[in-house]
Amino acid sequence: MLQNRLILRHFVANFATSSAAEPREHEEPPKTTKVAITAVNALTNARSLVQIEPKKSLAKRFRREFNLPQNAIDGLRNAIVTCDRPAKQIQNEADQLAQKLEQRRFPESPEKLKKVRDEVKRKLKSGKRDEISEFDKEAFGGKVQEAQQYELRNEVDRIMKKANFNWKPLEITSKEAAAAYSLARMAPNYAEISRVLEEFNRISDFQPKSVLDYGSGSGAGFWAVNSRWPDVKEITMVDLSDAIMKFSMDSLRRNQTLDVTDNGRPFVHDNINFRRHLLPSLNTTYDVVIAHRLLCEIGSSETRLQTIESLWKRADRYLILIESAQSGAFGGILEARDFLLTQGTLVDYRKLLKTLEEKVMLSPKVVRIVEDYNLSDYEKFVLLKEAIPPGETLPTMLPTATVMAPCPHDLGCPLGVHSACTFTTRYQPIRADGRRSEKETDGTEVSKFTFMILEKGTRKINEHTERIMKNRKLGGHVTCDVCTAFRGIQRVTLSKRHDEMYTAVRARRDGDVFPIKLRTMSSSGIFDVDN
Repeated sequence: MLQNRLILRHFVANFATSSAAEPREHEEPPKTTKVAITAVNALTNARSLVQIEPKKSLAKRFRREFNLPQNAIDGLRNAIVTCDRPAKQIQNEADQLAQKLEQRRFPESPEKLKKVRDEVKRKLKSGKRDEISEFDKEAFGGKVQEAQQYELRNEVDRIMKKANFNWKPLEITSKEAAAAYSLARMAPNYAEISRVLEEFNRISDFQPKSVLDYGSGSGAGFWAVNSRWPDVKEITMVDLSDAIMKFSMDSLRRNQTLDVTDNGRPFVHDNINFRRHLLPSLNTTYDVVIAHRLLCEIGSSETRLQTIESLWKRADRYLILIESAQSGAFGGILEARDFLLTQGTLVDYRKLLKTLEEKVMLSPKVVRIVEDYNLSDYEKFVLLKEAIPPGETLPTMLPTATVMAPCPHDLGCPLGVHSACTFTTRYQPIRADGRRSEKETDGTEVSKFTFMILEKGTRKINEHTERIMKNRKLGGHVTCDVCTAFRGIQRVTLSKRHDEMYTAVRARRDGDVFPIKLRTMSSSGIFDVDN
């Protein structure tokens, strides 16, 4: 009993200050004038004359700090005090786990791992001075050779581990391990998901009825969804770990002594479902599907794409992918993005011809397009959409996808595979030992991540939202690297003489939506199709 009182004292001292009020953002008045400036392509140095004007619908900025709701903090405290180990010990384990996860690399492909191992083995063999003689092989029956091979394998494993090529899936098998993971990741996970959900600001009338959080972990996704859409009717949480699922259930239970309106329901939401696996039937779909830091737990590229396909089929409208800020994790998101975009425009030609023939709607134009091998799959997709009779649906391998955010286009990423499109979010960390975070002077911390929101359907005309990649705020001017719809990454410079547009751009951070509409008037790029 005395131990529980000490634990509660630590939580009360820390949790009471962890739910600081979040700053409110203001809307900036849009400027109606248009200004022509010179933009430089950040990759090719080609210059363009660009006309800029503000976007009225995107004048509101993103929030700068996301803190866990007090109900989430109380639920986490109530779940941790039931653990067998003291809160300080669990917090110490959480700190070690947080550091480990921060340095954790995305799983490499088996081909790359084999290539690295072969290279390390070759270098080690080249440094060997003593070779095994034929006499030793015959005298010792190969024992010496086996010993040297064993030593070589251990040396290769040691070097690979030191170089962070020792990826293993995260396993949580006990209640205390689940508590440590929740202390380490619940606050940053909530901040990352909440920041991504802010992308729906430009779709003010969207209100999902059902949400799936696949790989729910500590339940941070539930609190982010509940804070964004408090009227959501159904939230389903799926996680393979039985320990973390039971712990999240404990943290989401109602406080029977304080909540007098529980109506006999055990959880803080009236319709929340906990599952270990997805339902086999594809008839059960969800308006929004969230997969937060899930791809990094799947070691095989083939399995990752199978999981993405399964989630995409269960999404009615949106699929949200969130990963760490490492280039490997960003590559995993790009892999999933390209897979859905490609499969969504790959027509099932046999099914199309058979269906139209059965309905006596097959035209020679459709046959010519299907049999034209000079056309790409995407060109056939566009032409067949116009050629098939009205009311008919074009059968594709997967439902057609488009990128809702952050990309302003469905083309290839101009960054390639050597860089990552990263974003940041600030949050108040949660600790069970009464201490304060030392990473920032105000006690907050910053989490870096990358994300992708994919929407079912084709991209609408003029639905392009430029994104700030890098915002350099200098003395009397600001220079932005902006990812555009068709012009790659453009570098735009604004000075104080641009008045309100300069103020609006200077207030933005890396990853925010560019608050100015760009329209190219002329260009000096040799690859520009408009020239």
